[in-house]
Amino acid sequence: MDPHRLELKVYLEDTDAIGIVYHANYLKYMERSRSDMLESGASAMGGRQFVVHEMQIKFLRPARLGDRIEVRTTARRASDYRITFSQAVLLKQGEIQLASAEVQVTCVDSQGNLTEIPEKVSQQFALQPA
Repeated sequence: MDPHRLELKVYLEDTDAIGIVYHANYLKYMERSRSDMLESGASAMGGRQFVVHEMQIKFLRPARLGDRIEVRTTARRASDYRITFSQAVLLKQGEIQLASAEVQVTCVDSQGNLTEIPEKVSQQFALQPA
């Protein structure tokens, strides 16, 4: 499956006093991309949700005020209950990687109890068995 792509522009509100993107905003960019990707499968969730269980992130280079960036996201099944998202934030000009992350999300029901990933979601995102 091709990566999901989300294009963004860096605004003043994203940066610190010297015009560099504040590190926590990369988490927001990645969350937007995962949410955008999963939104298309929302009807198949049947009241279930994905919550972040674990995240490993590497900051490689800074994004700056006015930059055009892209978040690329792919998903793979980690277990019957978890999906691992691989994400990369790139500077559009030159395709320079700025940050990368591995994000484990867990599927839970409306009461917050662990539940299996719906089969329709697995099919929609072509998640291979763990």
